[in-house]
Amino acid sequence: MRQLELSFKSHKKAALCIGAALLFFSCEESKTDDLGKINRNFADRTTINAHVIHKDSGVVRLDLKTPLIEEYTLIDSPYTLMRKGLDLTFYNQKLEPNFLRADWAKIQQKTKFYEGKGNVVMINNDGDTLKTQKIFWDSQNRKIYTHDTVTIARADGTRIISENGLEGSEDFKQFTFFKNHGEINADQKNQKKTTQSPVSRQVIDKNILPLEPKTKEIQD
Repeated sequence: MRQLELSFKSHKKAALCIGAALLFFSCEESKTDDLGKINRNFADRTTINAHVIHKDSGVVRLDLKTPLIEEYTLIDSPYTLMRKGLDLTFYNQKLEPNFLRADWAKIQQKTKFYEGKGNVVMINNDGDTLKTQKIFWDSQNRKIYTHDTVTIARADGTRIISENGLEGSEDFKQFTFFKNHGEINADQKNQKKTTQSPVSRQVIDKNILPLEPKTKEIQD
């Protein structure tokens, strides 16, 4: 009887040990799961009053100025946020400059896909001006598009408005409008048939930064 009682106690202790071990591993797995669910969508690097110059083989391809850069690099799809806007000059394959300004901007770091919002203005090397409230720029494929109302004022006075946006080349020299209307300046044979005065090119002061910017050069 004594032997049976000892055997029962031994089995009870073993069961308790196994139960404690299972509880321990269960808690550890729970902690691991909790760690995996930690929110990593926060800015891990911030630059104030930034000036970024991107070069390829020693040639400037992009010149960006912004009061604030916030980089979110700890997530699967890292991005850069410029919530205070940006002034961006980028160059095509012929090294012709194009200009983009927006009150807010976001860049997908892997795809180099830009999004600009708020008082968006683009100017190409011909002096044509595009205005809208939201624009997407696929810098790798050199395309832009938007579904917001767009106004394009050509340097020759031509003015076109598209209520439902456009899709076209990054310099908006080639594009597709949707439900567009506007005034066409027929300058052939010195005849003008516009119903309004030609729209002059808007002059933009690019020096928006109050302090001397920190310049960062990126080489490919």
